[in-house]
Formats: sequence, structure tokens, C-alpha cells
Amino acid sequence: AMGKVETEASARDDLAAVYRMCHKLGLNEGVCNHMSVLVPGTTERFLVAPFGVLWSEVTPESLVLVDPKGRAVYGDGVVDTSAFEIHSAMHAVNPEKNIAVLHTHMPYTTALCLIENDTLPNKERIAMCCQNALRFWNDISYDEIFRGWVLDPEEGLRLAAGLKEKRVGLQKHHGVFICAPTLAQAFDDLYYLEQAAKVQVLAMSTGAPLALVEEDVCKSVKEAYDRERENFARQHLDARKRELSRDDKTLKWLAQPAGGYDESE
Repeated sequence: AMGKVETEASARDDLAAVYRMCHKLGLNEGVCNHMSVLVPGTTERFLVAPFGVLWSEVTPESLVLVDPKGRAVYGDGVVDTSAFEIHSAMHAVNPEKNIAVLHTHMPYTTALCLIENDTLPNKERIAMCCQNALRFWNDISYDEIFRGWVLDPEEGLRLAAGLKEKRVGLQKHHGVFICAPTLAQAFDDLYYLEQAAKVQVLAMSTGAPLALVEEDVCKSVKEAYDRERENFARQHLDARKRELSRDDKTLKWLAQPAGGYDESE
């Protein structure tokens, strides 16, 4: 079943948590890259961090609400052009599935976007060689065309086409796109994609060939993940929110559950 964010407040909390957690895990670069979520009840208005802030500075209330023309209708700051062109197209191509859209240049997954794919098993940049990779079996769109910065609607739409049905997009020379029906699932996918890429790069660095998992096992593991995906993901993100609350006592959640995320208080 598709998950759904219940309120704008909870969407703001989850998105701010994902920005901060990705900073803490070293998955972002400077003030670049961008992540967004559709506002509950809409198919074309989304929340995104304003351009020019570090991901560690993002708070639930600092997120900007953007309309279909890229205008900030609520919040301070401007939205990066490439952020708007990529995210508006990716939300629009399948607004029921692509409620959350994350884009990073996280190092290990991006490293696998930089090598010639014909040197890889089945020409797949994420090889089905470890358990975490099997979460993404037949769910990755590989884009082998790179045209530089995404500054126009046509390139945004071209990138989005590959993510109409797939959860993950990897663009040669560039980086990673994740689309999911909840922010928790998108963050969980981003995290475990990087974990899979990391051990794959380590395995490849030995010079020995990668051992691939048999197709029927890939299929059964993927089906098992899909059944538990939202449950696993929600528990992961809530645990990370408790971690963030412990890290920064000034951080205020807008839709905090009774007792708060930080159970140590």
C-alpha cells in the first residue's frame, strides 16, 4: 500500500529531518543538491529548502512552499532553478508514487555513475551482489545521457520519464534521484542505496569479480522488502529524529508525538 504524509506539519518535520540526517551522514555537498515533498492533499505544491542554506541549518519552519511555476508562496528565500525543474517534473510524472523526491551526489553511489557501464555485470551500476542492493532489484532507471546543469523544463521532463515507475534514478556523470510515496521510504532508500554502493566499491577495489545473487533470490528478497518497506522506513526515520533531537536541543518539531522524539528527556 502507498504510504501518505498526513499533514503539512508532519511533512515539514520529516523533510527537515532528512536534510539534517543527510548532512550528518555526509551525503550532501555544500549548499547544493535538493530534496522535496508534495504538500499533503496537493499534486503540484511542494516543500523544499531555500537555496543557500546548509542542510544542517534546515528546520521544519524554514522550508519553502513552491507553486507549479516555481514561485515561493510561503517562506523566505529563493528556490534553485535546477531544483525546481528536476523536482516539479519528478513529482508531476507520477504524483501518487513520487510524493518525496531526493537528489544527492552521495559519494559511493555517484562513484558508480562515473565508470563505463560495459565493465559492470549486466551493465548495472548497482550490482545485485549484496543484500541491501536487492531492495532495488529491477527498480533502478539508468540514464546514460548527461547534458550538464538542469536549467530547462525539457531536461527535467526527460530525467523524470525514467522515474515514472522506478524508485531510483542514476545519471551518468552526475548522481542520484530517489522517488517514493513517503519521505521515510525515500530516506531509507537513499541510505541503503549508499550502503550497497559502498560495499560494492570496496568489493570492486579487490580486483576480484563480483558474485551476483541468483535471480529467484533477488525476486523473493525484493518482494519481502516491499511488504515491510513503510514499517521499516518509518521506524528508521523516527529513530533518526530522536538522534537529531539529542544532537540539537533547540530543534523544534511541528507535529511532535506525545512525549517527543527524544525519549532520553
